This record gives sequence, structure tokens and C-alpha cells, in this order.
Amino acid sequence: MPQMAPLTWMGLFFLFLLLIYFLAAYLFFLSTTKTGNDTTLWEPLPKFHWKW
Repeated sequence: MPQMAPLTWMGLFFLFLLLIYFLAAYLFFLSTTKTGNDTTLWEPLPKFHWKW
């Protein structure tokens, strides 16, 4: 493992958390706009491929 500053590892970790957060928010936004009634996060995931 290369020696890096701890700030770099924390920065990468926070970027990874932000990526997961925005992906979840994007999926929730798609579920609320495309399906209308379904406001749950896990409901539109199996139906995601059939929306195209």
C-alpha cells in the first residue's frame, strides 16, 4: 500500500459516500417521477429496465 496522507483517504471516502448518496437520491427521484404513486425506494428497482 503506498504511503498517502490520511486526508487523501478521507477525501476519497467522502467522495465515495457522496456518490452513493447522489445515486440513491437519483433512484428515488426516478421512482417518484416516473411511476407516480410508488414513493418507496425499493419498489421501482425491478421495474427499472421495463421503463425504457
